[in-house]
Amino acid sequence: MTIADNIHDDIFQTHILTKLDGQTLAAAGCTSSKLQSLCSDQHLWSDICHATWPSTADPLLTTTISAFSSGHRSFFSDAFTSPTRRLTTATRRPTNEIISAVDLRYAGELIFSKVESTKTVPTDWFQTSPFRVDLLEPKEVVLSGVKFSGTGDDHVMLSELENNMILSWIVIDPTRNRAVNLSSGKPVLVQRNWLTNGIELTFAVVVSVKDDDCVTCNVQVTCGVNEGRGELTVRGVSLTVLDVYGKCLSGKNSMVILQGIMAGERRRRGGGEERERYREYMQMRRERNEKMERRERWLDMACVASGVAFFMAFWSFVMC
Repeated sequence: MTIADNIHDDIFQTHILTKLDGQTLAAAGCTSSKLQSLCSDQHLWSDICHATWPSTADPLLTTTISAFSSGHRSFFSDAFTSPTRRLTTATRRPTNEIISAVDLRYAGELIFSKVESTKTVPTDWFQTSPFRVDLLEPKEVVLSGVKFSGTGDDHVMLSELENNMILSWIVIDPTRNRAVNLSSGKPVLVQRNWLTNGIELTFAVVVSVKDDDCVTCNVQVTCGVNEGRGELTVRGVSLTVLDVYGKCLSGKNSMVILQGIMAGERRRRGGGEERERYREYMQMRRERNEKMERRERWLDMACVASGVAFFMAFWSFVMC
């Protein structure tokens, strides 16, 4: 008999298990059969999911998650971990819908949360058009309530955003009852767009398709700052899937990538690995684009040389 066997179930459920986070609760469930039963309570996992990702309290997600094999516990297992580096390429039947659950925090405070359903019916238009999920309308602005005391030093502001902004973008497949978090957590890149004057934060998960090829699930968050009040605003939140050249993949190819990521193995989140992976991806992207530009310049020169040669041959024939 263990110490846990001498403690009443109500004490566990009311005073102990409710204080644990998801990882600790899952570990506690592995210690004994009694705790395994108590730690499988759906109310506990539902509360943990709502605290970790407020968007999961949406009625659409509540219904969707209830269909998972172990409800919120299975959802937490999928969404809390990160996908592995390599894509699972098994052929799968296309799904007709994906659901995005997005939560954006600054310094621990929720500043944006939304659930978006995207139809992925394999029509000709969807399969050939670039895949993109936008959570805000073009001119829509969301006030965050976050204020910067001094907006004159751009470097300081970008550094604060890089250190304090955390994003979760969970994609759910309601057909297969699987989910995956496509965000790197913290941004892998923060920069100002000098054309629009907006601040662009990139969150990315890079996945290898082949040994010499990879794709990135790219989440772009565009922010601004009100000049008068110094308040941070959210002006754009979007998801795309980019190839190694930085080109947005089509709906058909993007769904193959997303379904492969969902079906793949998972790993523990954190450690700054995604930022390093993104740097490797950007280096590979620059090298590929430079190689393609050299090839195009060579083809242009070959075409010009061929044209000149043809022109000279034609006039030689005429003069003779």
